[in-house]
Amino acid sequence: MDSIKIPEKFQDTIRKGLAAIFNLTTLVERDSVFDNYCIHQSISNMLFTNIYVGVDKSFAWTQNWKNKNITTGIPDLDKLLSTYGFTVASYSNLINYAVLTTNQIINVMPLCDSLESFAGVIYSDPQPVNGDGDKIIYSKIGNDRFYDFTVGYGDCQSGCIAKHTFKFKVNSNCSVNYLGVVDINNSGYSIPKPINCNISATSIKKQIAKESFNIYPNPSNNHIFVESSQLGLIELYNLQGQLILNTSINQAITKVDLSALPNGIYMLKASTDNGYSINKIVKD
Repeated sequence: MDSIKIPEKFQDTIRKGLAAIFNLTTLVERDSVFDNYCIHQSISNMLFTNIYVGVDKSFAWTQNWKNKNITTGIPDLDKLLSTYGFTVASYSNLINYAVLTTNQIINVMPLCDSLESFAGVIYSDPQPVNGDGDKIIYSKIGNDRFYDFTVGYGDCQSGCIAKHTFKFKVNSNCSVNYLGVVDINNSGYSIPKPINCNISATSIKKQIAKESFNIYPNPSNNHIFVESSQLGLIELYNLQGQLILNTSINQAITKVDLSALPNGIYMLKASTDNGYSINKIVKD
């Protein structure tokens, strides 16, 4: 909060934590975040090119803003605004506020705090570009880093009503703990279908393991069979990354009962000591 431009060292700390989660290829929820839902920070949610500044019109300098002239005659204020390239986009005579705009990509929250320290400025608030959407929220407690990956949906133009959040903790040694999913949906909206952008590189271990499993029939009505030459584990997840069922691979052909599940798409993870394979399963 003491700097408008985020220091590179701090950015690197965040990037390293993201990389640790990205490289956690053994976790299905990691695939939900990066490969299926392709969650990224919605530009409209955090990028503010405009700010609202309410002013006291009894101060003479506010007339300059009313005339679309950014210069106030207050040296420190003018230096602050010129450093970050602000101009006056519009002015409301009715409620006495100016909309200031810039082409620079900066962290405007501390700038708004600074503007409010000048006499004549009543308030200063960022104006989002447009609506809401997916987001990645970062926080830090001690040496532990926390990343919340949120799929936003339901009238996001006005601000997403429903949210589905995957939560991760990155420890000081860059090991990762998956903390689960938090669902907020009291609106009846259905979570959107995954984009399935598959941005991650396919690991050699995963590819080798895939050849050692035979999964059929797919699509299936009530059950599927998994053929494997080794003992292992079968885990079935929904597209929100929640574990639905798991069972052991303890024979050459293992039957997986799907009869109690609603129709839809699921992710089946079959693993042995030699690796694992993740396959899309359709129940219809």
